[in-house]
Amino acid sequence: MRTEHVRTALAIAETASFRAAALRLGISQSTVSAHIDSLETELGVTLFERSRSGARLSAAGRLVHSALLGLRDAEDVLRDAARGAITDTSEVIRVAAVNAAVTTVLPESLHALVDDPAVEVRVSIRGSRDVIDRIRSQRADLGVIAYEVGREPDSVGIRIDPLLTGSVGVLTPPGHPIARARRVTTADLRGQRLVAFHPGYLMHAVAERLLADADVRVVSHVDSTPDAIRQVAAGVGICLVPDFSVVAGDADEWRALEGAADRIGLALIRREDAVPSSRLRRLEQEIHRHAADYRRRHGTPTGSTTVRVTV
Repeated sequence: MRTEHVRTALAIAETASFRAAALRLGISQSTVSAHIDSLETELGVTLFERSRSGARLSAAGRLVHSALLGLRDAEDVLRDAARGAITDTSEVIRVAAVNAAVTTVLPESLHALVDDPAVEVRVSIRGSRDVIDRIRSQRADLGVIAYEVGREPDSVGIRIDPLLTGSVGVLTPPGHPIARARRVTTADLRGQRLVAFHPGYLMHAVAERLLADADVRVVSHVDSTPDAIRQVAAGVGICLVPDFSVVAGDADEWRALEGAADRIGLALIRREDAVPSSRLRRLEQEIHRHAADYRRRHGTPTGSTTVRVTV
């Protein structure tokens, strides 16, 4: 089994799109398809369900997903050990982050280290609980998590530095009646079809609490914001997401949910007892700087905005 095929499968699972996975990996979409065809043939199962709105893990794909993650992590450990044997001046910085970090503070921050030939930054996109677990178990050096303001995660053993806070809002297809309303409350969502996040994700708990009396109908579950955006664009349903999870563009519409006191935060975390290298400190500083820039540029939306969908 070739590890690049495993990484391709995981990239599709994280982006919910063959095209987006190709862009992330820097390879052609036909190569992505060839990798998956080879892996599915070798495993004897279909890993993804393809549709016009993207790709999602099949039932068999969900069963083997954790094993694929284990293979990728094992390769990372092996490569780290090999690099350490070659030189003690090179450095691998492991960053685990939620999807929202990729649309806000992370990409520009990484530019601070791209010209340093002795450092490699590896970014893996994961849920907040997994990010925290990786920081505590020393499988990641730096993490970016999402959390509910006022319901911060257990901070024992980790340092939590807030970066952004945002409002909870409703993501709808363009032209949806909710998007045209002057104001949107939970009562306006009654009877709507809902694209929900799987249990264990932050926005699953937020949506359950906010929509407890709204009588919404859950029609789909997703593992990532990009997947939610694509399903909303395809007309599957609406979805609750924080404002910083969306990217300004020309497709789905986001409306602030009035009366929702819930605020979602984005925070930088690392182990309290960790002694960061100079490069890691520099990356932390860049993340904080770009978070401040993001706050100045975007502020907090109070009406509506649109998001770009790439399938």
